[in-house]
Amino acid sequence: MKILGIGICFAIVIGAVLQIGYHLFIDITSALFVLGGATGFLVFKKGSGNHIQNFGQGAVYFGWLGTLIGLIAITGNSYMVWGDIEKMGPALTVAMLTILYGYVIKLVTIAMAED
Repeated sequence: MKILGIGICFAIVIGAVLQIGYHLFIDITSALFVLGGATGFLVFKKGSGNHIQNFGQGAVYFGWLGTLIGLIAITGNSYMVWGDIEKMGPALTVAMLTILYGYVIKLVTIAMAED
């Protein structure tokens, strides 16, 4: 049942991504930020509990941290996008991808974790 449930969840997410355009959902820097942060969180929590759950929780934390850092960079005008509508859309997209990556990793770790 667990495999069927995760399959349904991923089918819905993949369907939405393909409908919108998969190229909008790919950013290697965001993915590395979330994976690196999740790994660091796993090392930090090494002695406690389930490693898979800790990795998933770290991915969510760093997903949100990545979005906050991206929004600060945008509003602080570090990338000269503030006020330029054509540049702000892609910049906001990259800033929000870390949340998506964090929760997708969390979904996978929930499926992998033992009950």
